[in-house]
Amino acid sequence: MAFLHAELRPGIDYLLGLLGFGALAGNARLVITGEGSLDEQSLRGKAPIGVAQAAARAGVPVVAVCGRRTLSDAELKAAGIEAAYALTDLEPDQDRCMAEAGPLLERLAARLAADHLQGGAG
Repeated sequence: MAFLHAELRPGIDYLLGLLGFGALAGNARLVITGEGSLDEQSLRGKAPIGVAQAAARAGVPVVAVCGRRTLSDAELKAAGIEAAYALTDLEPDQDRCMAEAGPLLERLAARLAADHLQGGAG
């Protein structure tokens, strides 16, 4: 790193910068991020936390969709995530969650939209 004058930074920060996420998020009412499992490891720099931090800088709330979550509401809020919607909230059997992911995601999306996007598009 010293020889190349390189900088070590999380991959999500690089990708969000490359995508111009900050400018895009400024035009959004809500950012939805996702992860297979929202857990303690997520708090140590995984993509949803980086997305939440970037969205917070743009003043946009963030919700997450995941397969399962083990983080409390307080841990999510401290990380900048307003709410999380897990497939296991609808179907506790993880094998069925994987087999029926599409229909379960549709149900979660309807719930998320009702909770966070009421009042029409815009």
